[in-house]
Amino acid sequence: MNELLPREKAISNGIESLSDIELLALILKSAYKDKNVFELSKEIIDKANGFHNLPAMKYEELTSIKGIKKAKALEIMAILEISKRLNHIEYIKKKDLDNPKDVVKWLRVNLSFSDEEEFFVVYMNARGRIICSNKMYKGNRNASIVGIDAILRKAILLKASYFIVAHNHPSDKIEPSRNDIELTSKLLSASNMVGIPLLDHIIIGKSDYFSFKNNSMLE
Repeated sequence: MNELLPREKAISNGIESLSDIELLALILKSAYKDKNVFELSKEIIDKANGFHNLPAMKYEELTSIKGIKKAKALEIMAILEISKRLNHIEYIKKKDLDNPKDVVKWLRVNLSFSDEEEFFVVYMNARGRIICSNKMYKGNRNASIVGIDAILRKAILLKASYFIVAHNHPSDKIEPSRNDIELTSKLLSASNMVGIPLLDHIIIGKSDYFSFKNNSMLE
């Protein structure tokens, strides 16, 4: 395969026509004598466990790959960071969360690439528009310690009509744990008592998500 092919293909057909491997090859430009740039691109993607996981790769992981030196690792990380920040700008402007998929898109840049569990609350008004989002904690903790009183107290102060909670599973296993289910049950009960309903609890993995609402677990 010609190493100039991705460049020529991008010029002729548009950058969006490139495959994942070709996009990365275009950044790498070259490899080393025992491996061509496309093989090196595939090795990086395989090490990341998929193209969608590239933003999670650490500097040490990249430089551990033969053919990726310090400067090239930093160049790749810079491009990935630009992409993450642009995605954040795009979704931070989105004020309507019509379904769990929208919530996942809005929070994914904050949650799915974290090595630690993070718990967010998104407060909304009567028209379903976001008032604000709040990170309750970061760290591998038991979900049952989340302060239900603090969540509802802020909802009252903000005069929110609804709220959504979301947290990530760094292991990428999106099935709710017993603690997740217990927490959701307590939140649902307490939120109904104060008249500010819990719309959903969403667990976000690197490649998928779990919605309590979609799975009829908020009844």
